[in-house]
Amino acid sequence: MSIEVKNVNKRFGDFVALDDVSVSLPTGQLTALLGPSGGGKSTLLRIIAGLDSADSGSISIEGTEATHLPPQKRNIGFVFQHYAAFKHMSVAKNVAFGLEIRKKPKPEIERKVNELLDLVHLSQFANRLPAQLSGGQRQRMALARALAVEPTVLLLDEPFGALDAKVRKELRDWLRRLHDEVHVTTVFVTHDQEEALEVADEIVVINQGRVEQVGTPDQLYDAPANDFVMSFLGDVTTLGGELIRPHDIEVDVTPGEPGAIEGSVSRVLRIGFEVRLTVLTDVGEVVTVELTRTNARRLGIAEGSRVYLNAVLGATRV
Repeated sequence: MSIEVKNVNKRFGDFVALDDVSVSLPTGQLTALLGPSGGGKSTLLRIIAGLDSADSGSISIEGTEATHLPPQKRNIGFVFQHYAAFKHMSVAKNVAFGLEIRKKPKPEIERKVNELLDLVHLSQFANRLPAQLSGGQRQRMALARALAVEPTVLLLDEPFGALDAKVRKELRDWLRRLHDEVHVTTVFVTHDQEEALEVADEIVVINQGRVEQVGTPDQLYDAPANDFVMSFLGDVTTLGGELIRPHDIEVDVTPGEPGAIEGSVSRVLRIGFEVRLTVLTDVGEVVTVELTRTNARRLGIAEGSRVYLNAVLGATRV
């Protein structure tokens, strides 16, 4: 394992930020720390980086006991959401900074900087100042600067949080491709479940200072450990008193399957290729159902339609 976190506790006054957290983060993988704001994920990342210290517990990185090591001795690259560039330095100089303070030879610095700018698709901006870059380009420069010193571990704290949705999407696709090329052990914090499901090899779900579940995106989505994980990793609704995903509900307009729950459609909402129905069942439950537009058209569903609802075979349940 690349990073071993054992029995870590952290309080800020009366607030419990981390409560006996133990987790193993695999070498060479891209791991997401996912959870709501204030859940403890950024605190855990900062403790791994050495920017905060744990009240108790231990951290080891690549087999080295790192609990009391200063950040600069941990061989870690760190990228924050609000990236602090050196405004007066060119993009190339920003990327070279860590290598220069380590007194690397000039030709080696030049070769490394060119290689990294090429990797993050910023070669043509080498001589520009950070203010002349877009937000997405600045974050790519931040990643190049973090990678320049060849860290054992790369830590990203909500790296795309300040960017708009389209740029975020482009950057997370790019981060996944970059990781597949450089294979550095990467841990990134996000509260965006789509980002975690799309990019990570493994997800650690953290809530109220505790680890709720660890697994691959598929494991967490298909077999959530509890209601919290299921709700956090996608939309949920209630059918017959059970939590279920809205797309795991089958809709019929004629009585069919035994045990179907009857109701009336109170709202039809079209979102792109998807149709979202709100169904008020005869026992007073309000159920959200997601269908494709094709399916909704085929069934002829409109507000006021009588429908019969069933969970599909193999529907995700806690």
